[in-house]
Amino acid sequence: MSRETCRRVLVHDIWTYPYRIQTLQTLTASDKKQRRVMVVKMLEKIEEKPSFLNLLWTSDEAHFHLDVKANSKTNVFRGSSRPNEVATKPLHSPKCTVWAAISARGIIKPIFIEESGAAVTVTKERYVEVLKTFKSELQTIYPSLMGKFWFHLSRDCVYLTYL
Repeated sequence: MSRETCRRVLVHDIWTYPYRIQTLQTLTASDKKQRRVMVVKMLEKIEEKPSFLNLLWTSDEAHFHLDVKANSKTNVFRGSSRPNEVATKPLHSPKCTVWAAISARGIIKPIFIEESGAAVTVTKERYVEVLKTFKSELQTIYPSLMGKFWFHLSRDCVYLTYL
């Protein structure tokens, strides 16, 4: 059977499609309970004050690897002879850690978490410094709304606090 006939049978006759396996974080019973508590709190706040979502800020941080990593599945060389070059990568690639906050009002400029220009682990102390920087940005941009904003800590996903 030809490749095209096989594909036609799979797609048109038995209705199968190619899927990529997705990797997701495992959720424990405790995680699900915490999420439910958070959702209930959010719904209560929205019911209590309809403008709540316009005053809510949420945040997260991400690591960006700075080395160019070749994807062996899509990076293909075609030629008449085998190339002698090889792609190398460092054991610990350089990266930068960026934190940002978003709300219905917009995005606060990203904050880079680093020391002497190098990415560092996000510790409690560094996170507090990031939050202080974020709060001062908010005070500069929205001075009249300070004390009305709510902040959702996406790391803990459990509670809201006034800014």
